[in-house]
Amino acid sequence: MELKKYLIVSYGILVKAGKWNLEAIEGENKPIVPEDYALAVAEYLATEGQSIVTA
Repeated sequence: MELKKYLIVSYGILVKAGKWNLEAIEGENKPIVPEDYALAVAEYLATEGQSIVTA
């Protein structure tokens, strides 16, 4: 499945805002990022704001 970049960013914004979760959390009823996108969203959140410098 091809991941859409705009969905990775959108899900990242929703997770960062606390509206969605990356994974199921017991006792919470928030929507969960689709499994196919979870890793890409986590990577996006971990590297957000960092520029990639290549020599």
